[in-house]
Amino acid sequence: MMDNSNYTQQWVNPVHKIGRVTLLTACVTTTFPILYLYLVHGIFPPVDWLKNDVLLIVASFGFIWLIEPISFYPALGLSGTYLAFLTGNIGTTKLPAAAIAQDLAKVEPGSREAEVVSTLAIIGATTTTTVFICVGVICGSFLLSVLPGPAVDALKSYTVPAVFGALMVTFAIKYPKVIPVAIGVPLMLKLFAANLIPGYWHIIFAIGATVAAAFVLYRSDIKQPNLSDAK
Repeated sequence: MMDNSNYTQQWVNPVHKIGRVTLLTACVTTTFPILYLYLVHGIFPPVDWLKNDVLLIVASFGFIWLIEPISFYPALGLSGTYLAFLTGNIGTTKLPAAAIAQDLAKVEPGSREAEVVSTLAIIGATTTTTVFICVGVICGSFLLSVLPGPAVDALKSYTVPAVFGALMVTFAIKYPKVIPVAIGVPLMLKLFAANLIPGYWHIIFAIGATVAAAFVLYRSDIKQPNLSDAK
C-alpha cells in the first residue's frame, strides 16, 4: 500500500500538473476560431450583444460552475474530474460510467482504488463516445431521416432521463433509505416552487437534503473503534 507522501508525489501532483495544463490549453485554443473570424474575415459581434450574452450565461449557469465540480467529485475522483470537465458530457456519460464501474469493482467510493477505477471508466467512456460521435456524424443524419417522427421525438425527449434513471437505480440499490429524499425534494420544488426559486437552487437544495438525510439515516453505520483490538 502506497503511503500518503508517495501517493501525493506520484499521483496527486502529476495529475494536478497535467490537468491544469490541458484545461488551460483547451481554454486558449477554443478562442482560435473566434480570432480567425475576426483577424481574417473581420467578423465580430457587437459589444452590446457580448455583454448581454455574458450576463445571461453567468446568471443562468454561473452557480453550476461551482456546484458541478463539488457534487461530481466524489464519484469522478481527482483525475476523473479533470478528464470529465475537459471532454464534457459529464452527467450523461462520464458520471454514470464512473459510478457503475466503481459499483461493479466493489470499491469504496472516495478511496484510491475508486480513483483508479473511475479514471479508467472515464477514459473508456471518452473513447467510446469519440468513436460513436464519428459514426454518428457519418450515419446519424441518414438514420434520423429514415426514422418516423415519433421515434425521433422520443429519442430527443427520453434519452437523457433514461440515463439518469439507470444511474438512480444503481444508487437506490446501494442507498435505498436516501432515495425518497433525493427524488422527493427536487420533485416538490419542481411542483410547488418552480416559479419562485431558480433552477440551479433546486440542485443545491437537493444535494443538501440528500447529504443531510444520508448523515441522519446512516450515522449508526459509522464504524466505531473496536475496543478489543485496542487491548
